[in-house]
Order: sequence, then C-alpha cells, then structure tokens
Amino acid sequence: MKTGTREAMVLSEVLRSNACMIDHYNLYMTGCQDQQLRTILDRQQRHTLDSFQRLIQMMQSHGLDTSNIPLPTTMSVTAGGAQTTTGAAQYGTQWTGRQYGQQTGTTSYSAQYTAGSPAVGTQMTAGQPGTQAPTFNDRTISEGALLFHKSGAEINTRAALESSEPHIRNALTNMARNCIEMSYELYNYMSQRGWYQLPTTPQNFVTHSPTQQQYPPQ
Repeated sequence: MKTGTREAMVLSEVLRSNACMIDHYNLYMTGCQDQQLRTILDRQQRHTLDSFQRLIQMMQSHGLDTSNIPLPTTMSVTAGGAQTTTGAAQYGTQWTGRQYGQQTGTTSYSAQYTAGSPAVGTQMTAGQPGTQAPTFNDRTISEGALLFHKSGAEINTRAALESSEPHIRNALTNMARNCIEMSYELYNYMSQRGWYQLPTTPQNFVTHSPTQQQYPPQ
C-alpha cells in the first residue's frame, strides 16, 4: 500500500474514534453527579478535542482529504484562557500537542483525588421511544470513559505502527501515550472509591522468581 493511502486510512480510524469519544463525554458530563469526576471528564475531553483539531490540520498540511471525517458536535474549546477552533492557525507537519499531565496556561492536566463517597446519578433503565434519555451513575460513566481510553491507546498504537510518515507516526505515538495517562487517571479515581478492585491472588497460584528458576543439568 502506498504511503499516503495508508496514513489516510489509519488517521481516519483514529479521528472517528476520537470524535465518538468527545460526543460521548458530552453525554457523560450531563449525567455526572460527582464534581471531581466532572472535572476529570471536562479536562480529558478538552485535551482530546485539542488533539483532534491538531491531527485534522496535520492531515490537511500533508494534502490528505478530511472532508469525510465525522466532526464532534463541539468544535471549539477554551483551554488555558485561549479559544481553540477548527480554523486555527496551521500547525504544519510537526506535532506540537501537549503531553497529557503537563501544565499549560491556567489549565492543569494533573488530577487531585480526595477520599470520600461521592453521590451517584440515577440508575440506567430501559427507555421507551419518546421518553427521556436514561442517565448513568458515576461508576458506569467512569467505566465507560476508561474503556474509551484503553481502546484509544490500542487504536493509536496500531495506527502508529502502520504509518511510515515520521511526523504522523510521532503524533500517533504521543496520542497513544496520552490515552494511557488518561486511563490511569480514571483508574485512580475508580480505585479510591472501590470501583476498580484487583482480584486477589489465588492461594494455589505458583510464581517463579529468577532466583528460583530451575535449569536442566548440563
């Protein structure tokens, strides 16, 4: 497959998944009850939207068609006191997006966690046509957001492996790393509330350390 065609295919998949996540976050924040979770979701959505816009502009700077890429319903975001829109200045071929976890302007990408049991939203119930859309509780919202980032890390990594253009490959690698950071942020939030407990080690589980490894006689 020729260079350019491959990049267009993998970038289209990445952007579609990002647009879907951004729009789902709108739904999540509508039903979110815990202010701390809402802050995390808002921060992550802003970061993902910024990455989406930069990747669109990178495609355009490489001459790739973006007319069929589905856009999120919200294509502007205020971050660090500045307004970012689809029509912002061109970024060229060099990826200049922020690493998730860095501080830029007045926006801090590092969450602070506090102990306690937050209030949760109403339980999701099966709806009938014409009825009000169901809401999710905070545990379901955080679980869904976590799965989005786990999937995003896989999609971006696979896309980076399939891309031969250095700047695009670097951008996708950074996006995969950011998905990992955002998923870890949600994991910490869920773990502190007892929503993500690791399974206990079975009593009959056998582990072999390097010092215990047995080698066949020489």
